[in-house]
Amino acid sequence: MEGERVQPLEENLENGSRPRFKWKTLSMVVSGIQGVGLLLCLVFISLHLHPSPVKHPPIQSLRAQVTRCENGRLFFSLPRNEYQTMEVKNNSIAITCDGLYLIYMKGSFFQEVKINLHFRKGRSPISMPMLNNGQRVDFTMVASLAFKDIVYLTVNAPDTSCEHLQINDGELIVVHLTPGGFCAH
Repeated sequence: MEGERVQPLEENLENGSRPRFKWKTLSMVVSGIQGVGLLLCLVFISLHLHPSPVKHPPIQSLRAQVTRCENGRLFFSLPRNEYQTMEVKNNSIAITCDGLYLIYMKGSFFQEVKINLHFRKGRSPISMPMLNNGQRVDFTMVASLAFKDIVYLTVNAPDTSCEHLQINDGELIVVHLTPGGFCAH
């Protein structure tokens, strides 16, 4: 053993077999990912700092209270101090933008009633399913509506005239789900 010489630790590590990482390749991949991330950040910031030249109208929506019944139709009143982007004309909600609309009706009555939803001239109305022996409604649907369509509700109470119908509470909500299409104002 006297003739053998011990190799220093550094030489021993270099001569051994160990995997070598390709640091240049890894560095290029990491730089590429950082570059793509930076590019996406810049695109996001530029889109949000510069307003779009196309001005879309506000989302069309309306929340109305069902107040009474006359001549077979339910009447709506708009809550005060609440911003509405749709109008009630002749006890109907005028549609000014094409697209899909969410229509939601809830209410309760002291009598049995049958409520029909009308929204397009020349089309049959949709009969709303009633709960609690016809005294409660909780109805939701999505309809494709267009400019000049009107939304209104008719009611039939078998044992009571429309004018004597007692409404406990009622609300109709209409919301345009697909803004950006044709709108007439």
